[in-house]
Amino acid sequence: MPALDSAVRQVGDFVVVALLLFGLTSVVAPLDLFLSSVGVEPPWFAGLVAAALVALALLLARPLRLRLVARVWGVGLVVTAVWIPLLVFLELRGNPVGILASWAAALGVGVALTYPPLWRAAEARLRVE
Repeated sequence: MPALDSAVRQVGDFVVVALLLFGLTSVVAPLDLFLSSVGVEPPWFAGLVAAALVALALLLARPLRLRLVARVWGVGLVVTAVWIPLLVFLELRGNPVGILASWAAALGVGVALTYPPLWRAAEARLRVE
């Protein structure tokens, strides 16, 4: 049974890495629009390459855990939810500086909202005893 256990563990690791990559694609997706606005036409796989580079940097800095994958997905959701309205309402379609600034703002909000000490502080403040 050790061979089956090893195979199951490898499949699980593959699924976690795939979830990490797919979560990161929504984080780096605004960079495609930025590159298009400066005149560089990125290839169709540029988002996956950027996500893989960010994933490699994350994995070099910390071990791969489901908590990290959940945080990455949370950041991706917040980046998407904040960046698209900024892009549309501020009409930043052809403005590379505006696209980068709105992406940085959305990324900052996403990282702040998924920061564990912030959640603990909010929970402690809202807890009624």
